[in-house]
Order: sequence, then C-alpha cells, then structure tokens
Amino acid sequence: MTKIMIVDDEQDLREMIELMLHKEGFETKTAENGLDLLNKIDVFKPDIITLDVMMPGLTTREILDKLEEKKTKPKIILLTVVRYSEEEKQKLYQKGIVDYVTKPFELNTLIHTIHNHVPLSPAQ
Repeated sequence: MTKIMIVDDEQDLREMIELMLHKEGFETKTAENGLDLLNKIDVFKPDIITLDVMMPGLTTREILDKLEEKKTKPKIILLTVVRYSEEEKQKLYQKGIVDYVTKPFELNTLIHTIHNHVPLSPAQ
C-alpha cells in the first residue's frame, strides 16, 4: 500500500485530504509543519509527501534540504498558491519535487496528481 504524508498547517485541509486519500486506498499520516514532518518521516517512511509551501517554522527550502539528508527519499508534491516559471520548476525538480498543485485546488486534481506518481507494484 502506498504511504502518503500530508503536511499542511491548516488542520481542516489536512483532515479533508486524509479522508479522501483513505477512500482512494492510501495509507496516510499527517504533519502540521516541517519539523513535525521531519520527526515522523523515519518511522512512517512515506512514498509521497504533499507539502504545503507556506507554513510557519521551517521554510520549504529548509525542509527540502533536511529531506535530502534522510535515507527515505519520497516523491514530493507541493501545494502552493504560486505559479512557477519553467526555470523555477527545474530548480524544484532538482530538489526532489515531482509535481505541484496550485491552491485553491479541487480534491480530484490532487488525487489525480498523486495517482500519476504512485509507485508501480511488481505485478504491474
């Protein structure tokens, strides 16, 4: 089963995303900020992280830098209000970002984006 960590400082959004991902058959864990994510990642070992860009505490860059030091290398999907240029996208991809979803978003858009990055099982 694919494991997804949902990182967002908005509790309602975390809970809504978690509910929808459970319905899709994913195993989930939530984190309310970057530090919470870093404290939970080694135990949960997610395949994918949905990461809000604007949160208190650690910046997105600091979070990505600390994730590079971890043994677990999940795919990261940013949740952001920012629209990135092609040059900015390339820099993000070099940091381990595989995709991003622009806020506000429809949950179906996020689910579709996640499905695009779900690891294939050996039988597929």
